[in-house]
Amino acid sequence: MKKFLLLFFVLCVSTLFAQTKDAEKILDAVKKKFDAVRDYEVDVSIKLDFEFVKMPDTKAKIYFKQPDKVKIDSKGFAMLPKQSLNFSPKQFLNGKYTAIYVKTETVDGSKLDVVKIIPESDSAGIVLSTLWIEQAQSVIRKIETTSKRAGTVKIELSYDNKNLGLPSQLKFTFSAEKSQQQNASPGNKDDQDEHNIRWRDRSELSGSVIVTYSNYKINKGMPDSFFEEKKK
Repeated sequence: MKKFLLLFFVLCVSTLFAQTKDAEKILDAVKKKFDAVRDYEVDVSIKLDFEFVKMPDTKAKIYFKQPDKVKIDSKGFAMLPKQSLNFSPKQFLNGKYTAIYVKTETVDGSKLDVVKIIPESDSAGIVLSTLWIEQAQSVIRKIETTSKRAGTVKIELSYDNKNLGLPSQLKFTFSAEKSQQQNASPGNKDDQDEHNIRWRDRSELSGSVIVTYSNYKINKGMPDSFFEEKKK
């Protein structure tokens, strides 16, 4: 029901902006550009900026092959999962979804199409994603995703060469709303009262992660066997 109301609201908003573009065509152009990259390897530097996490910058090398083979070599610890380090526009476009063109914005002299994506399945836990897509190059410049558990994540993308469609830098900004967690004491549920139920406040969790990519090597013809894990 909540998802239906959200979809209805977004449809109303998009109507107010006089929808004139096909959101699916905009997204298809982004996917087509990325599909031209059959494989790549790239050096990665990861910098964390969280008040409660102290760790040095992490270096890694990422290998990718279409459609979803990923290998990461790193001597350090990386907070982000593979899907985040190895950015692919398809990770936001998997499964069935409703795509809605909202409007066009001009940012730093570039025209960006704003498209909202509402997944039809709850399996991913994502409620809504908003993509800002540069018209001239069909590359994603900004993403804002709201999920049930992680709150809101914003991603800003920079490119040294937009013709490739591969980012030179991603900046993730995390923001989780204040919440309370109820911890009930074990025992008979009927006997529990306010004295044996503890509430713990969590301060707002926020911070950023900057992932910088360099030395791309593209379409070198990586074999599938390269991504197979060796048995120990």
